[in-house]
Amino acid sequence: MASKKIISWPKIFLFGDSITQFCFSKDGCWGTMLADYYQRRCDLMVRGFSGYNTRWCNIILPSILDADIAKETVAFTVFLGANDSNDASLNPRQHVPLAEFEQNLKNIVTFAMSQGISREKIILISPPAFNAEAWSKVCLERGKPLSKDNDTTGVYAQACCKVADEMGTKKVDLYSAMMRSMDFTLYLNDGLHLSGKGSELLFDLLQPLLKQLTSDVPEVWFPAYDQVDLENVDQSLLDV
Repeated sequence: MASKKIISWPKIFLFGDSITQFCFSKDGCWGTMLADYYQRRCDLMVRGFSGYNTRWCNIILPSILDADIAKETVAFTVFLGANDSNDASLNPRQHVPLAEFEQNLKNIVTFAMSQGISREKIILISPPAFNAEAWSKVCLERGKPLSKDNDTTGVYAQACCKVADEMGTKKVDLYSAMMRSMDFTLYLNDGLHLSGKGSELLFDLLQPLLKQLTSDVPEVWFPAYDQVDLENVDQSLLDV
């Protein structure tokens, strides 16, 4: 049987907190939507860490991204801030001061670039808007105080977008897009994490940027079934 080197699909690397970790879940399904859209074109590499902030993600990034992975990465999303924006006194475990939050994002971008991901391939996603009324019920069930508010989340979202502008990366201002809605709470399933509607919104915001970054990726790897040359099957299938 004829053989050829293994083809490695281009990678869309998703890095972030729980909203990234849950991106294949029933509601928070923006990763599922991307995987479906890019089926047979790109692999999704999901590295989401529930509860993590930029301080911790800045520390672990060198353990999950190296030059070999970067070489195959066509887009790298950084989706953080929902945890950093917790109140310092009520939730010191997750809170990260605004100035440090900005510097941590810059460090993450700088490291990704040092491994070979150009700034044009990096997309910073702002934290989503926050529904305190809904999340307070979750906090009550967990026996924890409500330690977030939407105004502070908005400040961190603005800071995220500012870092993107300063570093020359792409950005998705999810917070502002949600707040332009008549009822932004419909984009959340528990006040903090994305609902199906919120996932659709994020997909719609990301897709134009990803389409640009994947313009050189073949429409499909290997020929469509009706394009296989039955007179020369091996060459038809392996001439990729």
